[in-house]
Amino acid sequence: MALSAYLSATNQKLLFARHLLALADTVTTPNQSGYRDSHQAEAIAQSVAVQLSQAWHWHLQDVASNYKLAEPGLAVSADKLVELLAADGKCPAEATEMQYLAADTESWAAELLRAKAQVYQLPVIRKAEMDADRLPMIAVDASAADGARLVAWNIERAAYWLSQMQELVTRQRDMMVEF
Repeated sequence: MALSAYLSATNQKLLFARHLLALADTVTTPNQSGYRDSHQAEAIAQSVAVQLSQAWHWHLQDVASNYKLAEPGLAVSADKLVELLAADGKCPAEATEMQYLAADTESWAAELLRAKAQVYQLPVIRKAEMDADRLPMIAVDASAADGARLVAWNIERAAYWLSQMQELVTRQRDMMVEF
């Protein structure tokens, strides 16, 4: 299999997600005073979601490139990938699997894509609270657009997304080598 820019970009985002999760070990264990920094853990989980959603994006385009689409960059969603491949007379399992995962609201991939979208939604302001250093701070909560379920931001969920994404990419690359 020829090395593509899409493959390299996917690998980079997976690597960044692994590095972010490695950082999580330092913020999710209690410090000397027994305090856990949940804000740092949430920030890491959100950052992992952004990296993995970009890995998903690049992997879509890597699949498009492997199946010799003229413009792989047009594959901006699983549905679009399937559409582009069908127009080229192709229906690879990799594309239909990604389409199924994105459409299944209970799948890890759909949850990951919702999580990434949630990162970019304007939060709702609650009341002012005091933070750990006794500084006043405005508390904000995520809001769900169109009744979508809110994502629970935690390191365990982010690690699960990474393991699922890594498994998908590795398995699909193995399948494409046979193509």
